[in-house]
Order: sequence, then structure tokens, then C-alpha cells
Amino acid sequence: MTSQKPILIFDTSVINKLFDENQEFGPLAAGLEAGYWVRLTGSNISELAATQEPERRTKLFDTCRRLLSSGECIDPFAWIVEKHVKAFDQNEEHYEWESVDIRNAPIGKHVALPTAFDDELAVRQKESATKMQRGFEDWFCRMRPDFDDILARGVPRPQNFAAFVTILQEPSGAFWTGYGRMIYARFVAEEPDEQKLRRFAGRCPPFLMMVLALARAQYSRAIVDRPTKKKRAGRVDLLTSVYLPYCSAFVTHDDDHAVCLSEMARIAKLDREILSYTNFRRRLSCL
Repeated sequence: MTSQKPILIFDTSVINKLFDENQEFGPLAAGLEAGYWVRLTGSNISELAATQEPERRTKLFDTCRRLLSSGECIDPFAWIVEKHVKAFDQNEEHYEWESVDIRNAPIGKHVALPTAFDDELAVRQKESATKMQRGFEDWFCRMRPDFDDILARGVPRPQNFAAFVTILQEPSGAFWTGYGRMIYARFVAEEPDEQKLRRFAGRCPPFLMMVLALARAQYSRAIVDRPTKKKRAGRVDLLTSVYLPYCSAFVTHDDDHAVCLSEMARIAKLDREILSYTNFRRRLSCL
């Protein structure tokens, strides 16, 4: 599963940006092939498949095929966490997170077929993504009135995300008995106790990152004093944190996405670079 080259994972915004720089993509692709191993994610493919303009969609997947000349496809984030939960639950003693194979050759084969992604699929993908994002926002935003009431009674408001996570990770805190248990229990017959969840999070960075993603969604929508009115990292943006353990650097063209991933990686003590597209392009031009 490892490459001798540094491993890159792109946010889908970067693949769109690479396509928009079409005239320069040839030299860019050559630099990528020479210096990096690219992992396209299940999230990348789902988001690109939802592109409504047929010509743009076709050319975006042409870009993906070029990227895969020095790379591979990996599972969607939910599949990755499911594999880890089941592997840990079945044999905790011998579980090693890096031994769980998250490569997905069938996705790569679909990308290789020019006719695999059509208008009908694009409509379904777009509708599904919109529905999931709306549900995600509704679920976390509905929490705000209850937390506003609690905080109005004198409970100190966490000053930053790291402080909020510290509170959630206290014994019997929602980090474990809420989000952690909810994720883990989806994939097994018997609900885990808090100690098992703590052991798992300590040994499985992808699981830890998914729990942090849900905590970040709660913080930015229900806890901060004045929620930002600008575009904030959405469901897929936050959950792409699951991919961070599988790369040397993650590249995004979305500022809030970069900030969120950097905070989560720092809290998880995960040493990964989170690069803006501009900085990545500058680095690539030096190769």
C-alpha cells in the first residue's frame, strides 16, 4: 500500500482547478508523475460524477485518468472506517491499522471507461449529495438552541475547537459515548464500551479523524459564539479528514477546508501537510 514517492490526495476542488488550467496541465501532470504518487478517493469520484455539464464531466475524468498514470484509487471514507471497525472488532489483539487494505481497483476501472459516468448518474449523484448535506446541516444546526440555553446559564463557552474537543473527551464524554459509539456501532452487532472506543481511537487514525470531523461540525454550527456567514466546510470536506493518514500531503483549494483539516490533524498529533493549491503549484513548479 505504500509508495516510494510522497503520496498526494487532492480535494475535488483541486481536480477542478487542474482542469481549469487545461493549457498548463500537461507540464503539471508530468511533474506529478515524476515526483508524486496520487491517490484519488471515492469522494473525488462521487463528486466529479455529479458534474451536470456532460463535456466538463468527460474532461474531468480525462484529468483523473492522467492522474492515475502515477497513482491509484482508494475507498470512500465510510468504507475505510467500516473496514477498520470490523478488523479491530474481530481481532483486536492483532489489529494494525496500516495493514487494512483501502485500495479500490474497481473504482479505477470505472474511471478508465469513458462511458462509465453519464447524465442519469450525474443527476442521481447530485440529488444524493444535496440530500446528505442538507441532513448533515439540519442535524448539527438543530443542536444550537439547546447549547445556547446551557451556555446562557453560565457554563463557559469553549474558546476554540481544541478546548471543545478536550471537554468532549472527558470520561463518558460525547466524543466516546456519542460520536465514537455511533460510528462504531453501525458496523458491528454489539455496541462497544468507552474503553474499547478509546483503545480503537488510539490505534486507528482514520477512525479518530472521523470522530473529530463530527465534533468539528458540532463546534462550528452549534458552539461558536457567532457562526460565520461565509461558506464553511461541509459534510464531505470535514469527512475527508479520514484520508489524511493515507497521504504525505493533502491539497485543497478551499481555505476553510484547509483550516479545519489542519486543526484536526494537530489535535490528533497526525503529522501531515495540508497545502493550499497555490502553495502546491508553487512547489510543483520547482521540481
